[in-house]
Amino acid sequence: MKKAIIYVRVSSKEQKQEGYSIPAQKRLLREYARANGFKVVREFEDNETAKQAGRSGFGKMIEYLKHSKSVQAILVEKTDRLYRNFKDYVTIDELKVTVFLVKENEKIGEDASSHQKFMHGIKVLMAKNFIDNLSEETRKGLKQKADSGIYPCSRVPLGYKLEKKDGKIMPVIDEENKEIVMRIFEYYATGLYSLDSLIQKIKEEGLFITSSLTRGMVAKKLTRSVVQRILRNPFYCGEFLWNGKLYKGIHTPLINNDLWNKAQEQLDRHRQGELSSKYNVIQFTFKGLFTCGECGRTITAERKIKPSGKEYVYYRCTKFGTQCSQKPVNEKNIDKQIIEILGNLEVPQNAISYITEGLKQSLYLKRDTEDKIREKSEMEKRKLQKRLDALYEDKLDNNISQEFYDHKFEEYSNRVEELDDKISRYTKADLGYYDLGSKVLELAKNAYSLYKKANSEEKRELLGFLLSDSVIKDGKVLVSYKKPFNKIYQRAQCSDWGGYRDLNPR
Repeated sequence: MKKAIIYVRVSSKEQKQEGYSIPAQKRLLREYARANGFKVVREFEDNETAKQAGRSGFGKMIEYLKHSKSVQAILVEKTDRLYRNFKDYVTIDELKVTVFLVKENEKIGEDASSHQKFMHGIKVLMAKNFIDNLSEETRKGLKQKADSGIYPCSRVPLGYKLEKKDGKIMPVIDEENKEIVMRIFEYYATGLYSLDSLIQKIKEEGLFITSSLTRGMVAKKLTRSVVQRILRNPFYCGEFLWNGKLYKGIHTPLINNDLWNKAQEQLDRHRQGELSSKYNVIQFTFKGLFTCGECGRTITAERKIKPSGKEYVYYRCTKFGTQCSQKPVNEKNIDKQIIEILGNLEVPQNAISYITEGLKQSLYLKRDTEDKIREKSEMEKRKLQKRLDALYEDKLDNNISQEFYDHKFEEYSNRVEELDDKISRYTKADLGYYDLGSKVLELAKNAYSLYKKANSEEKRELLGFLLSDSVIKDGKVLVSYKKPFNKIYQRAQCSDWGGYRDLNPR
């Protein structure tokens, strides 16, 4: 019998609830193995979020396959169960194993045509983008909270705790620990204490950090770094830093602005400009897009000003721990090379239908998965709304007590709100899905002209979408396209757009 392994994954609580459970996936794959003559020698699983780094089951599976050459098949439910990103795709591809996507009735291996691999690459792209869109919607929700002055993080600084207020989780003053924070600011602002003597003063006064969980003193020492973080945290004067931006909070300040400013003056006597330099980072067009072609270290960017006052930007290898011989490259030189490279990505008009077919295949897959989840949520919401109507009628007819009505009303209403949020996230993710599909098509046709017209930020976004693992060596830019653009580029270099000749990506 042919040897195979099974891989299953649940990436979110929603999928657990919607029937994508680990047991359900294993049952499907075991039945497929029996029906198709596979001997399952190992099973690997992950029960984590799709964006969480370090899937332990996936890593163990890769190591097992590297040392078990007799196993040539992976059985998995569908594309987005196996791949979290393009790196996973490349890792599996390099193992030279055949992937059986059971629900999609497809297998991808060395004998697959370039046409199959191309469409599979688009499916991976779409699966990754769908995950990213859900994550993006979460980030948008957090940003909306920050914009409205609500601290979006799940942990608050010492002196505060989280409580539900007006239906929202808000930071409120922790009466047990506020005194220690206020004393730290008051003593240090006098200029009479160093950080070390301040800590000693706090201890002499018998102030301790307490916890409502342990109902006593926390065995946590006040160190120089802890005290300095407290003194530098604008949260205590009514503001907060989130994602490098300072927001005006609606929480109650523990100290006034005058005390905050005096404490900062004392700190700045030793470290001028610490707060501003830490959070104001210059954004460079190509930063983070390339590594060194000689030693593999990161390529970093620097801005220099000549004596004449003229500014220029160059990129260089960090050379950390190496004797790398690479010289810096001017940003304008890199930009010129990128324009020339993208000129080679042009796709003949008669090949657009080939790409369109891949996008349609991905759309059919989405309709069989994500759309069904949303439809099920909408159906449940309609049922709950009918129950709310019936509940209201029973209350009007005095068939139920006020207490029962209030309890069930709150239960149904909370669930409706959860479903509304879920439906909204899937709907917004859909928009991103369709937007991505149009971008694949648009970039395949117009990457060169779009890049030439783009500003610095748009160029960075465009290249981040197109490129992966690209390098700079001896002043030359060597790009590697993400899937499926690597296939598009290879096809653009030959005339065989309609055939199925396999082409190996760079």
